[in-house]
Amino acid sequence: MTYHIARAAGRQWSESAAVLGLRHATLINAVGGASHLEVRLYELRAGTIIPAHRHPFEESWYVFSGQGQRTVAGLTYQVAAGDYGFSPVGVGHALAATDEDLSWLSVRAPKPPAFRGAAISLPAAGVAGEDLGRPSETDPRHRFAGHFEVTDLAPPAQLSMPGYHGPKIRNISVHMLVDRLLGAQHHTLFVAQIAPRAGHGQAAGEHYHPFEEIYYFLSGGLRGMLDGDEVEVAAGDLLWAGVDATHGFVNERDEPATWLEAQSPVPPDSEAFFFPDDWRALAP
Repeated sequence: MTYHIARAAGRQWSESAAVLGLRHATLINAVGGASHLEVRLYELRAGTIIPAHRHPFEESWYVFSGQGQRTVAGLTYQVAAGDYGFSPVGVGHALAATDEDLSWLSVRAPKPPAFRGAAISLPAAGVAGEDLGRPSETDPRHRFAGHFEVTDLAPPAQLSMPGYHGPKIRNISVHMLVDRLLGAQHHTLFVAQIAPRAGHGQAAGEHYHPFEEIYYFLSGGLRGMLDGDEVEVAAGDLLWAGVDATHGFVNERDEPATWLEAQSPVPPDSEAFFFPDDWRALAP
């Protein structure tokens, strides 16, 4: 499979067998074609605790609603909507929903192992530590978490990020959340937004990558082509594009299209974006 769309209307939830009060909806994994990513939505009932544990993969998260307490490597954060963070490979972490039910998006990379006898979660001890309050990007003690507001996005412009800068992706704003600065080695997580009424030639031209990526739409929507198929995606939908899957989009709405985007493996510093039209133009 070269791409997959998990529609909000078709979401299926599963109750956790290990933690009463926890449920998840898998949006993309190996079943959908992914080789590097697993993405889930989680909901945790108020007063419920996920005990300390560790994974053989990285995990990043973005909180949609509720209140909770997340501890990573001995640092405790009081989390709510707009907070995000990261748990490195093998580092103990725990989570509790406090006064309200907690909901969040989880991105795991590399994809959790599936070989015979593989363990994807092992108990961890001694993760409790200093309570740092709400995540803050101005406090140097806050190593594994941060907070995002839509006002953090810069005005829309041509795309400029590691791996590509140029005119083929326009009227876009990008704000990095999880990347190498936070210690991630296997994936990135960021917020992106395309301006309203960004039509053909004014949004995202058709391109492909040497990595997988997902778009989870927070608001608005886009129309585009995925490996030659015309698609429309809107708030609550997740779109996964595999390695070399061509994709390009326009925003025909009167509101911005805003999404969470994750990429794995981490994009290279150059040759991260390929535009078929550019290469066709070189043909004799």
